[in-house]
Amino acid sequence: MYADYGFRGGAEYRANMLYINPLDLSSEDYRKFTTIEHRLRLDTTFDYRDKVRLTMSADVLDGTLWGDNGDLGTTPEPTSGANVNTQNTNNARLCVKQTGPSSVDANSYTYAVCPGDSFTMRRAYGDVVTPIGLFRIGRQPTTEGAAIALNDGDGRKNRFGFANRGTTSDRVLFATKPLEAFKSSPDTSTTRGTFFILAYDQNVLDKPQALGDDLRTWITAIRVLEPDLGGGAVRDFEGRIFHGHRWDRQNGTAVNAFGSRLVGRVMRDFFVGFDAATFLGTTREVSEAFAVITNDPVREQAIRQFGVRAVARYDRPKYTAYLEFDYASGDSDPQISTPLTQFRFADDTNVGLLMFKHALAYQTARASAAAIELLKGLKAPTIPAEAIASRGAFTNALAVYPQADFRPVRNLLLRGGMLVAWAPARVYDPVQSQQRRDGVQIQDDLINFAGGKPGTFYGVELDGRVQYRFMDHFIFDLEGALFFPGDVFQDIDGKAARSMMIQGRTTFVF
Repeated sequence: MYADYGFRGGAEYRANMLYINPLDLSSEDYRKFTTIEHRLRLDTTFDYRDKVRLTMSADVLDGTLWGDNGDLGTTPEPTSGANVNTQNTNNARLCVKQTGPSSVDANSYTYAVCPGDSFTMRRAYGDVVTPIGLFRIGRQPTTEGAAIALNDGDGRKNRFGFANRGTTSDRVLFATKPLEAFKSSPDTSTTRGTFFILAYDQNVLDKPQALGDDLRTWITAIRVLEPDLGGGAVRDFEGRIFHGHRWDRQNGTAVNAFGSRLVGRVMRDFFVGFDAATFLGTTREVSEAFAVITNDPVREQAIRQFGVRAVARYDRPKYTAYLEFDYASGDSDPQISTPLTQFRFADDTNVGLLMFKHALAYQTARASAAAIELLKGLKAPTIPAEAIASRGAFTNALAVYPQADFRPVRNLLLRGGMLVAWAPARVYDPVQSQQRRDGVQIQDDLINFAGGKPGTFYGVELDGRVQYRFMDHFIFDLEGALFFPGDVFQDIDGKAARSMMIQGRTTFVF
């Protein structure tokens, strides 16, 4: 009887040290930035005859800083009043906090410490495999693998840097292989064949007495997996197309998402991949919030956003040549009378180490914090200004990213890359720019996140990585970046400092 029951588990502990100088490219204050943080991930699956499964994933000490951090009398409090008396640790994490006099000025914000979560239940869902297909119910990954719009955050799929929690949905999913019904020997595996997928997400459920404020999504997808396609012409092929419809009645939201993915290995050593997504629809939610700043009439804004990634890779035993192209549409006008056109990659789908992951993330996080306080003070119905913070995502950008790998001995990887990025639309702070509007035209009132003129060149970043693996259960990574900023990051005097970054990481995997 006990042979009918199964258990699978996984564990990963990561410790990451980060040093950046400077983080703020246009200020003499808070120039150096350094942290050391933890994360322990625990994954478990219980099953009965592999037909009924329960899967859970939890993060422990996720983003928790090493040491005993905080100030006495504030949150988080240290365990000892004076640093010299420290004998224990506490749970604190980085956040953006007001340190200056004005709550609506981005310059009054910087990174500081806030209370951390010692335990987070990341996912919990159940699977039941029936004769007609798989049903999955619960809090589950929004997608499988890494894509431009979504990323499950599992494993180590990024060529530089690492992923965090990934994207998760509260969902009911059904997946089946309809073509197998016509075969004499159906293939019931999950690694080969044509899959038809339906899913329903409950994204927002605020007031239990009201249905109009609920935000929901319906997804239809087809996925094709073929380890050997065309008699060996293409190996490890994956093709995917999807359509998602998201809606609510309260804000007039109706958004259609379309996407496709094609990846495969051809001629044994050559790998190509293509991933694209577009969002089309309408919503009033953003204009209803920003109308309290501009006093413009509330409008139903069109949504037109597009992103794409294309990669080509040539693999040999000792080396790899890799070329990546990334594009995310921008928005040339922040006014609520114009469409919403800025696309953003998934937070955990990395492009580079410093330019987008930290330099732009810091500037936009400060601007977002100030905008949030402004909207709260004006009693806006929602707070879309939170989305101003890029959180390290690739957005409003076009990038070319050639890279090369060299493997001199087993378990040792040397990797280098040069990231060059431009902005399709000028990069500006949407809230501060709208506050400065003094006429019908806003183009002459736009300012970037550093208070300077909006620019269209992010700059050039040189990246490097050294990785050593030991017994398939320990990984050491040393990464570095040198960033030459463009006019996107320049202040009112047209200046932006060159920046460098060093990151060391140990990962224990079981």
